[in-house]
Amino acid sequence: MKKFLAIFCTGCIILCCIYAAVDLGKMDRTYDPSRVTTPVYELQQDPDSFDDSKADGAAAAIVQQNLSKTHTLNDVTSIVFDFRGYDTMGEAFILVTAVAGSAVILSMGKKKEDGDE
Repeated sequence: MKKFLAIFCTGCIILCCIYAAVDLGKMDRTYDPSRVTTPVYELQQDPDSFDDSKADGAAAAIVQQNLSKTHTLNDVTSIVFDFRGYDTMGEAFILVTAVAGSAVILSMGKKKEDGDE
């Protein structure tokens, strides 16, 4: 019964993934690299000279205030480690906890098997 349940659940997950992939393939692209006209290096060197009136609040803050607030030249690094540092630290803590918990559970199962023999 356990084997059937495992195969059934795996099949359901695979079918859901296939459905999601086909559905995502039908959607319009959200990024078109041929339309990118902003020179990234010049934007990084002098962000105040570019028009960001069409950008939403977060994008405008990143472009205009990144260098003055974080003193980091790389926008991605400044977001991950300066603006979202506690969030990133929390995600790392959850990952380490999950790995440690999995190791404890797997080692307990091995000890039970050794004790039964």
